[in-house]
Amino acid sequence: MIQIKTPAEISTMAEGGKILSDVLQKTLRKAVPGITTADLDKYAENLIRAAGAKPSFKMEKGYHFATCMSVNDVVVHGLPREYRLKEGDILGVDAGVYYRGFHTDASWSIAMGASKETVKFLKKGEEALEKAIAQCRVGGHVGDISKAIQETVEGAGYSCVRQLVGHGVGRKLHEDPEIPCFVRGKIENTPPIRAGMVFAVEVIYNRGQPQVIYAGDDGWTIATRDGLPSGLFEHTVAVTDAGPVVLTAPDSSPL
Repeated sequence: MIQIKTPAEISTMAEGGKILSDVLQKTLRKAVPGITTADLDKYAENLIRAAGAKPSFKMEKGYHFATCMSVNDVVVHGLPREYRLKEGDILGVDAGVYYRGFHTDASWSIAMGASKETVKFLKKGEEALEKAIAQCRVGGHVGDISKAIQETVEGAGYSCVRQLVGHGVGRKLHEDPEIPCFVRGKIENTPPIRAGMVFAVEVIYNRGQPQVIYAGDDGWTIATRDGLPSGLFEHTVAVTDAGPVVLTAPDSSPL
C-alpha cells in the first residue's frame, strides 16, 4: 500500500534530505584517485552520525555499511572495500539517512577523470533523472516517470536495467510503489500519482546491454553481465499540489 505523507512529515523528510545531500556532496568531493571506497564509507558514516542521523543502509538486515560504492561495471550494492580508486574509474555513491522516524535515499555517479564518452554517458543519466522528477506530479501515473527515464536513456543508445527499480520511501527505506526505469504495460494501469507521495526516483542504466548478474559471492554486488560501465542517479522526491519537491537537493527546492 502506498503511504501518503502529511506536509509536516514531508518537512521532516526534507530535514533528513538536507543532511543526506550534504553527506553525499562531501563524500563525492573526497572521492579522488588513491582513496579506498572503505575510507569513503567511513567518512560518510561519520558525517551522518555527526548530524544526529543514522545510516539507513545499516538498518537493512545483513548489510553492514553506511553506503554502497559501485565502481565501473558494478550497477548497485557495491560493498565498500580496500579498493583504491584510480584515474578513469566511474564511482556511484548510494546512501540513505534515517532522521526523526523517516528515511531519505539518494545516489550520484562521478568519474575519476573522464573521456568524452564517459561524460556523455553520465550527463544522460542526470538528464533522465531531471526529466523523471518533472513527471512526479499530481494527475500523472508512476508509468510516466518510467517512460521519461526509458525514453531519455534508450534514446541515447544506452540501456535501462530491468531487474532493479526505484521505490516509495518514508518510515521504511523501501515502500510501495515500485518505479521501474522502463514502462511495464499500459501507463494508465500504473499507480496514479497523488499529493503526499514520496518517491526515491532512480535512474539505473548501462552503457552496454541491460542484463545484470551477481558478482562474486557476497550476495549483494550486482554488476553488468557484459562488463561495460553502469550509472546510477537518484533523488528523494515529494509530490505536492504545487509540483515535485526534491528533498535531497541542497535547498529542497521545486525542480
